[in-house]
Amino acid sequence: MYKLVAVDLDGTLVTDDKRLTSKTVEVIKNASKKGVKIMISSARSFYRLEKFIDELGLRNEEQCTICFNGSMIVENTIGKVLYSKSLEAYEVKEIIELGKRLDVPMMLYAKEMNFVEEIPEIVAKNKNSRGINFYIGDFNKTDFGKEENQIYRIAFIDKPERILDIRNKMPKEFFEKYEITSSVPEYIEFVKKGIKKSEAIKFIMEKYNIKQDEVIAIGDGENDIEMIKFAGLGIAMGNAKDDVKKAANDITSSNNHDGVANAIEKYIL
Repeated sequence: MYKLVAVDLDGTLVTDDKRLTSKTVEVIKNASKKGVKIMISSARSFYRLEKFIDELGLRNEEQCTICFNGSMIVENTIGKVLYSKSLEAYEVKEIIELGKRLDVPMMLYAKEMNFVEEIPEIVAKNKNSRGINFYIGDFNKTDFGKEENQIYRIAFIDKPERILDIRNKMPKEFFEKYEITSSVPEYIEFVKKGIKKSEAIKFIMEKYNIKQDEVIAIGDGENDIEMIKFAGLGIAMGNAKDDVKKAANDITSSNNHDGVANAIEKYIL
């Protein structure tokens, strides 16, 4: 029997307009009642996931959330941090300097705040970005060594075609020093080396004595590939990229057609 479902949010659990469908809510609540752990595994901050946690009825001590692509794991009841690994201040500075050389908009993710020098155009135009807590200021004048300013994830943000070009221009040593992925085509995302959703899942498995073959992972993006490969059952969304589908054991329907709910019904309910 499967005991843990690690599920990505954007492009997976929610529709393109960032909604949870009524079927998704019902199916996840039913799976949770059976004792299954439903763990949102996202690149987002915890405060940006709480409304979905509440809507899904996952606000209890047996449920956890993966944030920042695995840089933080939070217990859902009171937001207790079970694990976190931030970028060092010198690493933050190094990535900022790279972004400025490449002339790309950046957003830096702390636990409760997103740091920007100016809000990237793509973010400003996105109506789903209204709940972001922005701190707008000069990166060079910000002390990223302070606890409240610790950065867990950095994103370069631009149009998909420019992001692809920027990624091709990035020095190879950055790929050796950091985990670099994309949750959406408009982002290049940096976290500490060794930080992956799959590693966060291992942490939860050890905490709750769950075996690898008792884990399902569901996702659509590049940052989901590792956890899909790792899980006992890896499921790609119908809207996922081809490389994600190739990594999976099964493919469900798209995020706009209850893909997560259909997968949980098939394998758990």
